[in-house]
Amino acid sequence: MISKKELKELVIALGKKYLFPDFTNKLTWFVVTVGGTIILTPTAFKQIFYNWLVATFNLNSGVQFTFAELESSTADYTLGFSLIALALIHNVANRYFIYKTGYIAATEAKELEAVDRALFERFLAEFPSNSRSAVLLKEHDFGNSYHDNNTDEIDRFVDTWNTAETEFLDQELEAARKELYQKMHEFIYRLAQSSGYIHTGPMLSAVPDAYRGAWDWPEHVDLQIKELNEKSTECYNLHQQFVMLGRRRLKC
Repeated sequence: MISKKELKELVIALGKKYLFPDFTNKLTWFVVTVGGTIILTPTAFKQIFYNWLVATFNLNSGVQFTFAELESSTADYTLGFSLIALALIHNVANRYFIYKTGYIAATEAKELEAVDRALFERFLAEFPSNSRSAVLLKEHDFGNSYHDNNTDEIDRFVDTWNTAETEFLDQELEAARKELYQKMHEFIYRLAQSSGYIHTGPMLSAVPDAYRGAWDWPEHVDLQIKELNEKSTECYNLHQQFVMLGRRRLKC
């Protein structure tokens, strides 16, 4: 429901636009100037021409060519005011065209934004910041074991968010989604390569059975755990950046 204040602001804005048009069009200025000149000039242009033509012909019949003096007359108000009115109508029509063009563009932008908002809300529903996978990325040290369902949201994201239907129409959002998808894909693939079930599950560990529980790990195990921890932190940061970007761009 539109409030009285909003309605008042709309009326004022429309009044400024159409009752006091902006003379930014050079053609409008030119026609108004010509019309004003016709009104303010003491001798009408048409009368000037006719008097000059007739008097000059009479004066130069068989004698040296001489210009005739111009006679005074009243200004051609009809022509002058007609030109000014035409210029104002043209200016108002031009402003209206600009307004309609902007309105259509704004409407299309809102429709595109609605599509992206629905997709972004789907992302938040499937992979929120408090999901098991987000907590795993943020807090877990992969030197320790983890439950196999802790990667469910990551698995779903990697499996289903690489289609035309999951692409954002906003270029900045889509670029962020692609980067997030790429990093998540790299991480979950590397984690799957490095992890194995402890006994029959459901717990998984990135530390090989031979070194689990040992005080000192071989260098390659340390490097593997370090890589997983760094990738998980990077994925979490990208996830949070994407969420904040979506909220700013889509205002939700």
